[in-house]
Formats: sequence, structure tokens, C-alpha cells
Amino acid sequence: MSDGQSDSELPNTPRTPEEKAARRADKAKKEPTKRQTLSAITISVFLCWLGSTVFIASHKVMAARLGISTLEVTLALASYSVALIMIAIAGGRLCDIIGRKRMFIIAGLVFSVTSLFGLLIEDFWSLLLVRVVMGLCAGLILTSTGGVLVTTMHGDTRHDGWLLWRGAGMCGMVLGPVFGPVITSDVDWHTPFLANALVMLLAVALGAWGMTESRDEDSLFSFGLLAPTVFLGLGLLSPYLVLLVFKEQIESWPLVAAIVVGGIACLIGYFVLNRRGGHKLFDTNIVTHNRRMWLTDIFGGIHVGALFVVVAAFTVILDADTKLTSTWIGIGMLPLVVPLITLHLLAHRFRERYGLTRQKETIIGCLLLTLSVIWWFGVAARNPSYWTILPDLILVGAGFGLIRLYGHMGVIKVTGQRWSSTLFGTRTFSNHIGAAIGAVVIGYVLVAASIGTETLDPAVAKQAGLVASFSILVVIASSIVFAGLKAELLGLEDPHWHAAAT
Repeated sequence: MSDGQSDSELPNTPRTPEEKAARRADKAKKEPTKRQTLSAITISVFLCWLGSTVFIASHKVMAARLGISTLEVTLALASYSVALIMIAIAGGRLCDIIGRKRMFIIAGLVFSVTSLFGLLIEDFWSLLLVRVVMGLCAGLILTSTGGVLVTTMHGDTRHDGWLLWRGAGMCGMVLGPVFGPVITSDVDWHTPFLANALVMLLAVALGAWGMTESRDEDSLFSFGLLAPTVFLGLGLLSPYLVLLVFKEQIESWPLVAAIVVGGIACLIGYFVLNRRGGHKLFDTNIVTHNRRMWLTDIFGGIHVGALFVVVAAFTVILDADTKLTSTWIGIGMLPLVVPLITLHLLAHRFRERYGLTRQKETIIGCLLLTLSVIWWFGVAARNPSYWTILPDLILVGAGFGLIRLYGHMGVIKVTGQRWSSTLFGTRTFSNHIGAAIGAVVIGYVLVAASIGTETLDPAVAKQAGLVASFSILVVIASSIVFAGLKAELLGLEDPHWHAAAT
């Protein structure tokens, strides 16, 4: 049973041999385009998330090679997430109005061209410009691909597409901190920009060939929509900017106050412009109408933020407590990454085959995470080596992979396909806010960490272990809270919520 709508590929059951032959021919004709579309979605979503995390532990290396301060590098790299967060929700709505496939192709091409300009980066301003444009494009790609899979796919194909969208994003997020230090330490740090450009061009070509266009036929685009889009993005962005200021320890309360006031003013400006405009950006209330959507996004943000901290913390632990090089640290993190991605993709199969519910899988995941904390304090922290840390990596990866409380696709049943990219915009927004908060935590606790460039003090590893353990406990506590919510509060009943799939 899927998390999405329960429609099938062809609702009418073929009865005559001619009808059966026609159905087989139709399925054979559609199969290549499905593969191309799913491939385009998987590749592009992976690249967009990888861009958020690939340089997370390499700021010191890049600062040295560019001849600028670490603070300047951090701010320039963070501009990717800043732009992505700003465009996510309102940009998703623009994708619905303009056309999901069209927006994917445009954003993908601009992303590729901008990545090529990344080869020419020589100072702070060029790095900042490239990262801002890539972040804006990434936000549009993430939302448009979600809209494409919801509106043009059906049944199991759509469910598989949703899993690939999530799985590719999670893979990009966890592989960034793992292999980013390898890239910046062992090869030229410009290399990811060239790889981004070439691989995204492949995704755009596959999408242009296989995707089917879809849009909100009830809404019209006008350039007047751009102003409320910008105001809404800046308003939602202001809390993250405050966190970023604190992360970089810029002790300027007037700056913080200006950001807060500016954010409030932008939100007021959005409401005023959206209300007066002839063509509204949002002309229905999708916030209070969909409690499950926001609860899903809140839980997703907590989950992603904690995972972000844990992955970065373990790379620091391995760097401080073992004699592994940056390359072997990346390889050594695979016992966390592989079960995480595998169990994430197979969780729905376990529900169908073994009669599990989302809550039961989440309980199993929480038990595995609890065991990881016990193992860390009982064994690994006392006698640190790769082999004592290895069980922790496996337990953490498996635990995070199994935690699956909410299904986001069920929201589409009530809101309809009209808001598909918008809903993926809310998911994109919450996930990156979670990752941003995780980056702030890392910035506070592991300020000096630059993996592979110097040997870290073992005290840093113990500090990282404490932070990772606390993040895991937050996930366990939030899972208990969200699992206790009643169906009456949630609305939009998920088929896997109380009863096992049949």
C-alpha cells in the first residue's frame, strides 16, 4: 500500500485479448519515460542536497586557498542554504503556476551554467554569487521535481518516486559531510562545481525527454507575483539569519534586531501585496487546512537536523580518535550511510510484508538509537578506536533509517494536485531549516574542526560524542511526542498509521 493516492495506472481492467494487448503496449511505451523521469528526479535532488553539505567541514581549507578569512568562507557557503530556504515555499507555488517541468528545466540549466562559473572563483564575492544562484536554483529544482512526480505519476510508480525523492535527498545530505573533506583535501576544491554542472545537465536532458508537463490550470502567472514571493521568502528566512549571526559569533545586537524587524516587515508586506493583487500567490489557506502537513514537516526538520549533527560529529570523532586519513574516514562512515539509506527505502516493504505500522518501525528505530548511546558511553568513549566505534555507526544508521512516523503524500488527497510543488516546498523548507540548525550546533561545538587538515584533540571527540548523543535523545523524545498524537488531531488518515498494510 502506498502513501499516496490509491489510484492505479489503468483503472479499467482489460477483459478481451485485444484490450490486454493494448494495455501491455501502453505500459511498454510508458516505461522508458518513467525511468527517465525517475532518474532525472533522483540525480537532481541528490545534487541539490549535496550542495548544501559538501563543504561543511572544509571551510578552513577553502579559506587558505582563496586567501580570505574563515568567516567570509562560511558566510559565502551558507548563502546556498539561505537562498534555498528563501525560495522554497513561494518558489514551489510558482512552479505550480508556471509549470513544473518548465521550471525544472530552466532551474537545472541555470544551476549547471552557474556551476561552471564556479571554476572561476577567486575571491569572496565570486564565491558568494555562485553559491546564491545555485541555492535559488536548487530550491526550485527540489520543489518542481516533487510536483512532477505527484501530478504525472500514479500508484506504485508515484510511491517509488516519492521514496527516491526522499532517499536521494538523504543520501546527498549524509554523503556531503562524509566525502566533502576528501574532495577538498585530496583534490582541487573546484572539482565539485564541474561535476555538478555535467551531472545536472544529464538530469535536465533526462527530464526534458521523459517528464510530462503539468501546472495549476486555475491560476495565472503575472510579474506581480514576484514581489510577494520575495517578501514571503525574506520573512521566513529571518529566523535562520539570526541563527547564522549567532553561529558566527557576531556580537551585534543591533544587527539581530534589524533582521527581526526586517523579517516582520517583509511578512506584513507579503500579506498586504498578496491580498491586494489581482493574481494571488496563495489564494487558499493551506496552513490550517492541513495539520498533518505541518506536523510532518516539523518532525522532518527535527529528524534531519539531528541526523546532520550526528553525521558531522562522527566524522570529527573518527578524525580525533583514530589515525585514519580523510579518505579512509569517508570510507569508514559507510557503515552508517548504507543501513540508513537501505532501511529508509525498504521501510514501506517491511510494513507490507511483516504487518508493521509506522509507529512500530519508529519504536524499533528508537531502540536502536538508544543502544547506540549506551554503546558509546559504555564502550566506545572509554576505549576509542574504529572497531569500537563501528557498532555505533551501524546502530545509528539503522535507527535513523527506520524512524518513519508520517506520510507526506497523503496530504495530496485533500489539497489536490494543484498544490503539489507548494507542498514539496514546505518539506524542502523544513528539511533545510533542520539542516541549518544542525549546522549552527556544529558551528558552536566544533568550531575548530576541519577534517583531514590537522589532528584534532581527543577532547573534541568526546565533545562531539556528547553532542551526537544529545541530538539522538532529542529525536527519541520527539518521536514519542509525535507518535502519541491522535488521528483526530492529525486529519488525513495515513493507511499505515494504526493498522498494518494489507
